[in-house]
Amino acid sequence: MKILEPLRVRDVTLNNRVVMAPMITNLATPEGYPSEEMIAYFVRRRSVGLMITEYTYVNKMDARGSPNQLGLYHDELIPKFARLTEAVHNVGSKIFVQLVHVGRKTRRNLIWGNEVIAPSDIPLIEPVKVMTKDDINRVIDDFVKASERAEKSGFDGIELHGAHGYLIAQFLSPATNKRDDEYRDGVLFLEEILTEIRRVVSIPVGLRISATEFDPLGLTPDLVGKVISRVKDKLDYVHISAGRDGPLGGSSSFYYKRPSYLDEARIIRDYVKDLPLFLVGSVTTVEEADKVLEIADAVVLGRQILADPDWVVKVKEGKPIRYCIRCNQLCRLLSTREVRCDVNPELGWEILPPMEKGEGLVRVVGGGLAGLEASRVLSLRGFEVELYEISDKLGGEVNEYRDPYKKMEFGRILQYYERELKRLGVKVRLSSTTEDADLVMIPTESQPKFTQYKGVRILVDSNVYAYQDYVFEWVKYNEVYVTDNIYKGLDRNRAYLLREKYKELGVRFEKPDKVEVIIRDIRREQPSIGKAISKGYWSARSFKK
Repeated sequence: MKILEPLRVRDVTLNNRVVMAPMITNLATPEGYPSEEMIAYFVRRRSVGLMITEYTYVNKMDARGSPNQLGLYHDELIPKFARLTEAVHNVGSKIFVQLVHVGRKTRRNLIWGNEVIAPSDIPLIEPVKVMTKDDINRVIDDFVKASERAEKSGFDGIELHGAHGYLIAQFLSPATNKRDDEYRDGVLFLEEILTEIRRVVSIPVGLRISATEFDPLGLTPDLVGKVISRVKDKLDYVHISAGRDGPLGGSSSFYYKRPSYLDEARIIRDYVKDLPLFLVGSVTTVEEADKVLEIADAVVLGRQILADPDWVVKVKEGKPIRYCIRCNQLCRLLSTREVRCDVNPELGWEILPPMEKGEGLVRVVGGGLAGLEASRVLSLRGFEVELYEISDKLGGEVNEYRDPYKKMEFGRILQYYERELKRLGVKVRLSSTTEDADLVMIPTESQPKFTQYKGVRILVDSNVYAYQDYVFEWVKYNEVYVTDNIYKGLDRNRAYLLREKYKELGVRFEKPDKVEVIIRDIRREQPSIGKAISKGYWSARSFKK
């Protein structure tokens, strides 16, 4: 199996060709160093050949983009970062640090009240100051000093974040670089950073870059290929992602193809035949990984390695994999909380001690996602588990989806539970119940039931997930209108692509003159897959016989 073969990145040998993508977690401390929770998070994902940290800011002036983001801006942080690299090396993996200056993708309150800087006067969130040559030289020096700290901290390599519309990408992209000096050629900025970094460090240096910015005026695969051609003598690998500032980007929702960026990577491959190429993009299965490795040298897993940190082990051993369902909910909405995962309730809690062992029979009532997760956890703790479901199939409300894209993707989590519970020896009793229940996992709140309409005008003014689904069915027989509330609470990528799917189906977005059916239901909190699975996990983890 090619993904299990070693890969050499200059003088660093990776145990396999699976790379953990850089992903913001909010698990770092406010000062920017790795917390114990973050170290445990990385160690838990030790089976990958390489881990790449989240974007790590290079100065404490204007480089930061998120609260509780990693930062390598001062020498006093080196011992704390060394603690992270030591832990990763002790469990047999490798770790690179991704360095970033976010440029215009920030707010003044995130950069200690300082001015937001950018190559050109093209604001994104707040007004920007156009970088002077002194600013450019200062930022180059920041990257160099952060790189020196990275090597002293024990990192095996460095990745420059030149993707997703951050500062390096702002120089590279024709859409965001309108300068009239020598840095109108944005590759010059990248070349100078690379030249100076290579002068002071001996570890591998790579570049993450967007193969497309989903904008004909921005970076395209051919333009990216030309950029890389100019600097490839200073690079040890290239990491392909996608996106700039808009809703489309590296974390595609379930409305986008899987794997995501094969066509773009194929064009770029022709420009970088002599460099290791990493490729990210909605890979969840070994079959999808094999498709990636027909073009690239390493497959980069992001959300999938959050959903199942044992992905590599399970591929080797043929065990059921808990698939990422690309819902873009708990892993993406990070403005006020740490990273979590709808299908993996252990994400972010890796620091907790092992679960207590148990013994004896436990009867679980309720075969929805909460009951399935509770049965899994109880079995792992050592209990003998019987699961009772009053209907003739498992899954609860998962079986009610009408959105075909969601039904296909979310249905895979049900398949995982069915296979995993069988592997663990859980006895499933369908069309059954019991009066001797030890743990009742029947939901106290449910999504609204589907009602069929034909030949009417329907206005949906609701953010309830079920109504988002039902639109797919209603539009077959009715004139359906939706308000912007339909997207409330969704990740930008998922909201944008849902709107595009609605357009294809003929759903209308203008205000109707007259409607027969109005659905107005705006909720701050509502049932979800993440809440159900989390309930099952924590109930079973704390259960005492």
